[in-house]
Amino acid sequence: MNSKVHIILLLLGMLTFMPSSSFSKEKSDSLLLNRMWDYRRNFAHYAEGKTTNVYMRNTLDTKRRNFTLFLVPTLYSIAKGDRRFITELYGKLHINDEYRYDINRQIISGTIPHNRPISSSLTEYIIPNIYGITLYEERLLSPFHRANRRYYKYQVVQVGNTLAHITFRPKVNNTQLVRGRAIIDINSGRIQHVSFAGEYDMIDFQVDVVQGTEDTYSILPQRCKTDVQFKFMGNNIQMRHLATYHAPETLPDSIKEVNDRNRMDTLRTIQLRKDEENIYRQYDERRESEKQTAPKDTIAKKSNSLGNILWNIGDRLVSSSGAETENASVRLSPIVNPQYISYSQNRGLSYKIRLGARYSWNPKRYLTFQPQLGYNFKIRQFYFYAPLRMTYNPKRNGYAEIIVANGNRISNASVLEAIERTRPSDGTVDYNGKGLDYFNDNYYQIVNNVVAYNWLEITSGLVYHVRKPVNIPDMEEAGMPTTYRSFAPLVTLHISPWYHGPNLTLSYERSFKDILKSNLGYERIEVDVNHLFKMPCMRYINLRGGMGLYTNKNTTYFLDYANFRINHLPEGWDDEWTGQFQLLDSRWYNTSRYYLRAHASYESPLLLCSFLPWIGRYIESERLYLNALSIQHTHAYSEIGYALTTRFISIGVFSSFLNTKIQRIGCKLTFELFRKW
Repeated sequence: MNSKVHIILLLLGMLTFMPSSSFSKEKSDSLLLNRMWDYRRNFAHYAEGKTTNVYMRNTLDTKRRNFTLFLVPTLYSIAKGDRRFITELYGKLHINDEYRYDINRQIISGTIPHNRPISSSLTEYIIPNIYGITLYEERLLSPFHRANRRYYKYQVVQVGNTLAHITFRPKVNNTQLVRGRAIIDINSGRIQHVSFAGEYDMIDFQVDVVQGTEDTYSILPQRCKTDVQFKFMGNNIQMRHLATYHAPETLPDSIKEVNDRNRMDTLRTIQLRKDEENIYRQYDERRESEKQTAPKDTIAKKSNSLGNILWNIGDRLVSSSGAETENASVRLSPIVNPQYISYSQNRGLSYKIRLGARYSWNPKRYLTFQPQLGYNFKIRQFYFYAPLRMTYNPKRNGYAEIIVANGNRISNASVLEAIERTRPSDGTVDYNGKGLDYFNDNYYQIVNNVVAYNWLEITSGLVYHVRKPVNIPDMEEAGMPTTYRSFAPLVTLHISPWYHGPNLTLSYERSFKDILKSNLGYERIEVDVNHLFKMPCMRYINLRGGMGLYTNKNTTYFLDYANFRINHLPEGWDDEWTGQFQLLDSRWYNTSRYYLRAHASYESPLLLCSFLPWIGRYIESERLYLNALSIQHTHAYSEIGYALTTRFISIGVFSSFLNTKIQRIGCKLTFELFRKW
């Protein structure tokens, strides 16, 4: 009997001790994780404004490739010829802030044709911000930031008396999350070594980082190795990136992008592997063989051969191109660029390209010309916007600008009403079916802009509109003018009285008749306010509202607002999806003497569909939309919507309402493929 009692007491003691042990371990793990999350705040400040020497090396191996590789921006130069390449650079790394840095390329060496840089999408994993909310700017939620702990599971194992091993993995399978392991110091929580892996924008990556040891640089890498794999339509490209920071030798600032392999041999902080030496050796042997076997005139003819010309044309189609001198530069966006193609049920299919040119007299005075060209297939209209800007005070955003452009094809019901009043239809003429209420708009604008105070920016100038009907013959037959001109001074005040508060814009424009043949008079006032609330974990609340009013009651022609208008050219996810009505009929923009509008959107990388199997892993961000509008002669109008963005497309579904009655359901789509390449 006594032995049974002893056994029972022993079992009770074990049961009592086990929860205590488990609770003690959980408490210990939580303490270590809190030290890791608090390390940056307690022990190290970010090295903003610091400069350090850096050595970087990229080795690229094209395992498989086909003709579709020509369609990938910035990879066109490796789509034929050699399959293995190497590039090296030695220079200075200047840290601007938490996510932004500049690399001064001083000594370079490599085997890529024309010394073109490797795509930034393949090389941007060089400086992970371990302690930030995101590992890289606006992507990949870091498991080492307290705000992201809701998305990760952690397992802590103590190794010896001073170190702990932490394994982390995401709770859901999503492209914004990573998995891996880290070694941290138990006493301080400092991360000594970390490795993680993930997938983002068609790139699989594995990163191995040794963190710095000094307090100032302990939140920056000391050494980083990244293995990247890119697969696209049968193409398979692998790249290894090596980088060491705080390199010992400092070069003079006067040295910039000098192609010198011999000098690189003396600066290299990590010696070449055998396979990397072979890439250089084969490259040198091939160049030497070409020099010995090809006469000079043959080389000259080869550069002008049909194949070489077609190669250069193809490069211009899919890649950004340009030229640069000491004082001038020209840049053209890719002609075949999915990012500049969009489709919506309401606005149809649109396409555009961009051009940029700049001439600098000095850093404080330069001239820029950045035209945009586009075409909307639904209304069959070509668009252009050509601003020529002279910047004379960059610190105060001081510039003078001349703009030549054509605006949206504007509808004007007042013109049609005037025709019907003066020439009543006898039933044989249908004015409504002739499109007499549609006009093309060409305008010319000259403005000056300056930041008068830190909280006040002023834009003032003149604008001249020339509007002509789409159907000129029938307009002449109806006895109406075929040209409507307006000349107006304008002033816009951009007010930001709070550092992190909302931005307020006040606009005033008044047209005067009989100046430069102006035959329209109007007075327009608009107010616009917007604010972006940044929340932890890449979440945002975007609020925007505004009102507009035409005060001159003598005419109702061309009620053309600056902040309340339809945009027929494609804009990206961040540029135009928030603050616009997606399903509003185009006629409604020009029928009311006033408008009141409000927009709200909420964005998160993990919201609804991100948690779905199969689909959720590809979703980069999701948004919810709410838009509301009040204008003359109609009920309250509103829209609700949901949209998501992936590596391939951004797609949204919207529904519109008049009061509580549903009106339309539509979708919008923009291509996102290679948008960051």
